[in-house]
Amino acid sequence: MAEIKRGRPTVSAPRKRWFGLRFKMFFLFLFIPIILIMAASFLYQNYMKTLSGLITKESSQLVTKMAEERVNEKARAVAREVKLYLETHPDLKREDFNQDPALKEIAIQKIGQTGYTLIVSREDERGQSFMWVHPKQELVGIDIIEAMKKRLGPDYERWYKVQGKEHEVSGYYKWIDGQEKYTCGTPIPGTDFNIASTVYLGEFTLPMEQLEVRANQLTAKVTQTIMIIFIVIAVLIGLFVLIYGYKLSGRIRKLSAAADRISLGDVDFEIERIKSRDEVEDLADAFSRMQESIRLALKRLKERR
Repeated sequence: MAEIKRGRPTVSAPRKRWFGLRFKMFFLFLFIPIILIMAASFLYQNYMKTLSGLITKESSQLVTKMAEERVNEKARAVAREVKLYLETHPDLKREDFNQDPALKEIAIQKIGQTGYTLIVSREDERGQSFMWVHPKQELVGIDIIEAMKKRLGPDYERWYKVQGKEHEVSGYYKWIDGQEKYTCGTPIPGTDFNIASTVYLGEFTLPMEQLEVRANQLTAKVTQTIMIIFIVIAVLIGLFVLIYGYKLSGRIRKLSAAADRISLGDVDFEIERIKSRDEVEDLADAFSRMQESIRLALKRLKERR
């Protein structure tokens, strides 16, 4: 019968590990939370930007609509006042409109900072329309259609489409300085005249544009604050994971080394006391009890021999 050879137990070579405990803790408690926080931060920032843009855009549209209606209503109100004045002054000729202080005060009313109203005659069969009340005396009596063709060039058609006919017309056109202006042409009932009101609408929307700039600045500041908080949190979590992982893996390595010594028959050494108040401490106590049991068992075995 073949003799069974008995030899001293040996410690097997350590297994090749793909990922250590510290790496797993780093991955689970730092990497994944950071990814989740980054995703939440990105969604929050995107939501803030979208909300800010939506609020400012809709507010700007609302203010623009209100400003347009204000300009339109101003033209209608002036048209009613001029109609009453002309009815009470039937002998007043159009050539004298701009020389009549009372009519001029009624017909030229300010809108915003630079806007105003004026009196123009509706386009006749010859395609002409003349200004009869205007803040600038030198423009009174000129053909506004011909003048605008020369001044506006390619942008003339946009202006022409929003000139008052026998019904109210309003809209935008580009002035010679490149800025958009809003105009409303309202007929004066019972006459062949219109009240034209014109204004740079930017005068009304400027506060909203400033609000949009402030909202964008605030959003950028909030984004920067969130990023700073995120970095601080990531650093604190990283330090916590590294410190705790280092201590935990160190304790486990000590228990692993103790288990290797016990497996070789060395049961007389004292396992280092671990005070962690958790499962690792319970495991260390279990190792100590196991070591003591093996030591007593070996002692009894020797005594029997």
